[in-house]
Amino acid sequence: MEAVGEKSMKTSSGIFRRTAKAAMAVSVLALSSFALPAHAAKFGVRVVDDNGVAIAGAAVCIGLQGNYKQFAATFTDAQGTVMVDVPNVPLLVTVSKDRFTGMRTTEPARSFNLIKQVQLIEGVPGPRCRAGSALAEHKPGVPSIVVTDIAIYDGAFSKTLSPTVSGSPNQYRVSASKEFGDAKWQNYANQIALAGALSDSEKVYLQMRKVRGNSKAWLESRSAVLTVRLGQ
Repeated sequence: MEAVGEKSMKTSSGIFRRTAKAAMAVSVLALSSFALPAHAAKFGVRVVDDNGVAIAGAAVCIGLQGNYKQFAATFTDAQGTVMVDVPNVPLLVTVSKDRFTGMRTTEPARSFNLIKQVQLIEGVPGPRCRAGSALAEHKPGVPSIVVTDIAIYDGAFSKTLSPTVSGSPNQYRVSASKEFGDAKWQNYANQIALAGALSDSEKVYLQMRKVRGNSKAWLESRSAVLTVRLGQ
């Protein structure tokens, strides 16, 4: 399982370990019973590395067999944590992050709130949560433009990106380089066609921004730089 965020909690009982070439550990971090309706609860994960350090930007998918991101497809926060509302049904949870061995596990139906800790070990990729991208760079502070998912569509001659984004961006830029090189800002559209060599790349970097003002004064807010993997 793979998670994103940073928050310390008291460990409760229930530690699950798998050891193979890539070891993973899942432990119940916090298990709190609330007076919630029997049909709904909050489920979360906290993702850490083998040193117990929180992993931000890990992709977390929570859903059902056949639709593994039905309830969530998002990234862990600065504390390595994700928390979502889920119905009282068995869950399929997938966690992945670049350089780490991803994991997928099932969770029984529960009517109480639960946060599980997931430890990821560096190694071969393993199962992946394809929330659409992974945080490659995240500057301090909370960006007002946040991308939560990117759908990738394969066309006859090119690929198209369709981001799910908040903050009403009006421009974007995309490049094969994290530095963006000569990539120019373009008018934002929900369908971003990748031209030429970009469409054949294994991954591209994407950023969006909102600019207001004139040539003398303006305000600008930007999203984090995102890595979109095309070859998966």
